[in-house]
Amino acid sequence: MSIPKDDSLEHIECDVLAEYSGARVVIRRVIRKAYDELDFQKQNRFIRIMKAWCEGDKLTPEMFNYSEGRSPRHNVMLQAFKAFKVRLYGFQFAVDDKRTFIIVDADLDKTQNKADPKILKRAKSRIDDLLDEKGTKGN
Repeated sequence: MSIPKDDSLEHIECDVLAEYSGARVVIRRVIRKAYDELDFQKQNRFIRIMKAWCEGDKLTPEMFNYSEGRSPRHNVMLQAFKAFKVRLYGFQFAVDDKRTFIIVDADLDKTQNKADPKILKRAKSRIDDLLDEKGTKGN
């Protein structure tokens, strides 16, 4: 799946958090404020993990969850960057023909090992809504 070639990060209302080795991690502006409120140590840790993701490194279970389930309408895999008790939920997608991880939601104060079902459901819905709104193309 990819966003149409004439679209861009501006079209999907995202800002770049990390970009290395031809890949990038972006965040939807609707949740950017929550990310910006994380302390420097947490943001710095996430940037290091995101850089490793961009470079294609295999991330450990402490850094990344490769499967948080799939979105109901588009069947897109939800994944999560992990550090401290914070999870940044999103999905991999091609934007402007570039491998991109789009962060659509966050759990900033995770209090248990298991993910909050309400946040997972909301994140999956946000993926489907984004893909519906922006007229994405299937494989």
